[in-house]
Amino acid sequence: MVLLLFSVSAIAHLLTLYFAPGEIALKLGTKLVPILILIFFSFFEGDWKDKTGKFILIGLVFSLFGDTFLALPGNYFVFGLGSFLVAQIFYSIGFSAGNPVHILRSIPYFVFGASFYFWILPGLGNSLLIPVAVYVTAICTMGWRAASRESSRASYWKAFAGALIFIASDSLIATGKFTSVAVPWNGLWIMITYYAAQFLIYDSVEET
Repeated sequence: MVLLLFSVSAIAHLLTLYFAPGEIALKLGTKLVPILILIFFSFFEGDWKDKTGKFILIGLVFSLFGDTFLALPGNYFVFGLGSFLVAQIFYSIGFSAGNPVHILRSIPYFVFGASFYFWILPGLGNSLLIPVAVYVTAICTMGWRAASRESSRASYWKAFAGALIFIASDSLIATGKFTSVAVPWNGLWIMITYYAAQFLIYDSVEET
């Protein structure tokens, strides 16, 4: 049921982006519904009772705030970035609960994060140098913690894939915003990867 509702609502938003990109209220409403669905099912299915699930639920709530800020007219990028920063921190805590450190598994994430940051650095401007660096660190940490879990095979791979796809989604945002590289249909790809990542992270919480 959750997958069906989530998929239909996500497709509704993608269609809105394509057919009615200027309708701000419609874009905002359809953008928030998929995450609201995940929050609803996380709470009422009892995911919050799990040591990981409670932090994933809080991360989804802050993701909802981030989605709202980024969809509003005007320049709310920093507020959106801050909301998603908090979401990444809670996801990292959730993935870390009761799990080993596995320092070596952090290497590919932070090599990518540092390389990507220095690639987009010329387009950041002084005001975003530190906020973006902190966010890149946070999302790479989230990816590392997802890769360090000890859980069932299905749960592990959902979290691992969700974290990687989330990193890819945010990389597309940064590429479009801070570089001159033109990615065809970038807005659609951002939302497709974003929704896929959020669903996989939600679904990685093991039933209690």
